[in-house]
Amino acid sequence: MLDTTLIEQRLRDAVPMYQTVEGAADYAAVRSLSDFRTPSAYVVLAEERGSQDKTARDVQQATAVFGVITAVRNYRSGNGEQQLDDARTLVKAARAALVGWGPQSREFFACAWVQGDVMDYDENTLLWIDVFETTYFVNGA
Repeated sequence: MLDTTLIEQRLRDAVPMYQTVEGAADYAAVRSLSDFRTPSAYVVLAEERGSQDKTARDVQQATAVFGVITAVRNYRSGNGEQQLDDARTLVKAARAALVGWGPQSREFFACAWVQGDVMDYDENTLLWIDVFETTYFVNGA
């Protein structure tokens, strides 16, 4: 399974505007939109799939899809426009930090952006998800 803590650390280092960067367990623990610490990011592994071709004995290429969920809150505007501006700034910084980046490892290739979507929102809080994909190698026994 892809180690998403590497991605979390990259976001902490490259996007200091985030108050916190956490993983899937922390995201799952939040019960309502008003409970999110903002601005924050959550890295969540969505799926992994293996290539049918083995590159070497007991080594297989895998593709992992993960999301970076950005939570922003704004009380200054009733129409949500300020939330979108805040989200744009953070999303742009997160994309810049991850697109083309990969840990200094021969087993992990550069990340590519796939898509972005609004996940949820209310009058004060917006959740945006950017979906990324990366390739890495799975070692057998």
